[in-house]
Amino acid sequence: MDTGQVMNIWRTLIAFLMATLATFVSGSVFYTQQVVSEQISIGADYTLGQQAAALMMNLKGLAPAYGGVMMLALLIGFLIAARLKRVLTPLAPVAYPIAGATAVVAAIWLIDNTAGRGGVGAIGGARDAVGMGLQSFAGLVGGVVFAALRGRGA
Repeated sequence: MDTGQVMNIWRTLIAFLMATLATFVSGSVFYTQQVVSEQISIGADYTLGQQAAALMMNLKGLAPAYGGVMMLALLIGFLIAARLKRVLTPLAPVAYPIAGATAVVAAIWLIDNTAGRGGVGAIGGARDAVGMGLQSFAGLVGGVVFAALRGRGA
């Protein structure tokens, strides 16, 4: 393996880790705000400091499970996208963002229909269309980060 190949592997790995981090952080922010918004709608009162504290707790608490699931989902999505973009060349520029968004939705659907036992909304911040859309957007953000950091040869 030559130096260029080693650098390509490292660039891909770093891009993947940053994409996972971007998806996890943005998804956690959306998750927290969705849950807080629902609680406010039934009369709860949150200060900005309490919302920030809830976000910090969610970043820490969601990291192992939600972060791990998002990492696996993005890995599968990006591997599929890497193959498909060679065949569907007009879609190549948006392959990773679409894969990221789709992977997150698929992962949440699988969680809801296995751990959640059939659509009870195991992921609190994705129990409605807005929440699911925001989680999908988090995956899209991760895909954009991956594509940008990985470069054209990905």
